[in-house]
Amino acid sequence: MKRLWVILFAVPIFSQNINKHNMSIGIFDDKTGMSLIGYTYTYQEKEIDEFFIGAGNAIYAFTGSAGWKHFYKKSKLSYYSVLSVQGVIVPGFSGFMPTASFGAEYNISSKTQIKMGAWVGVLLSTGEYPVFPFVTLNRKF
Repeated sequence: MKRLWVILFAVPIFSQNINKHNMSIGIFDDKTGMSLIGYTYTYQEKEIDEFFIGAGNAIYAFTGSAGWKHFYKKSKLSYYSVLSVQGVIVPGFSGFMPTASFGAEYNISSKTQIKMGAWVGVLLSTGEYPVFPFVTLNRKF
């Protein structure tokens, strides 16, 4: 487990790619799902598409995610959707969960955004699909 933490957090932080690291703080997250604090690394970025890996943490939950973010309109106020697969560990449940989120991103500066929207996950074991609103403050570095 310690090696997983090193791979997800320490290795990407010290790489030389600028603005590919994202930290988010808020209620849930568009990329990492059920988390209060999330980290994502954008490993491929095109004009309107991003591919990412990440991890999130809430009080009793841990999520690891990988996915794709597509912008419909990219400007100071951008609209986008995210499709991802998440590994979730919470008390009483552990497994994979496909997720989707739709949101808006307001650029406060070139490195800071406020994101808001809706996040939905599909619990494969029960067939339920919880829908949650999210609001986060995101910082690229």
